[in-house]
Amino acid sequence: MGPLAQIEAFVLTSILGIVAGLIFDVYQAVIRGIRIKRCPQYFLDVSVWIFMILIIGLALLLINQAEIRAYVFIALLAGAIFYFRCVSGFIRQPIDLFGKAAARSLRWLWRLLKKPFQYIKTWLTMQFRQRIATPEDPEDID
Repeated sequence: MGPLAQIEAFVLTSILGIVAGLIFDVYQAVIRGIRIKRCPQYFLDVSVWIFMILIIGLALLLINQAEIRAYVFIALLAGAIFYFRCVSGFIRQPIDLFGKAAARSLRWLWRLLKKPFQYIKTWLTMQFRQRIATPEDPEDID
């Protein structure tokens, strides 16, 4: 890999760091809007990091055939730092608005998906109570 190819890989990996910072920033805005408890948040945090590792791994596969060198980590870190120091302040308001809209959409989707399970739970509870209230064999009444 020549010097020009390494510079190109460094620049593209820096852009990848900026994108990773943006994804992390959007995730934080959505989490602030949802206000969930700790246990589900741990699961979501791990899920986001797995997603980020996959995205970064696939991008590095395209950028430099997944060759891991010190400058790759430096470029990722430099891109993320650049995003949070220089870019994040300018797009904070649109990201927060997107986070609130995504949180509302996720709450609506959760309520929509939760309804069938609530109906099933209610139906099963009623069936269980009817079983207990009425004896199965009429001869047991004596």
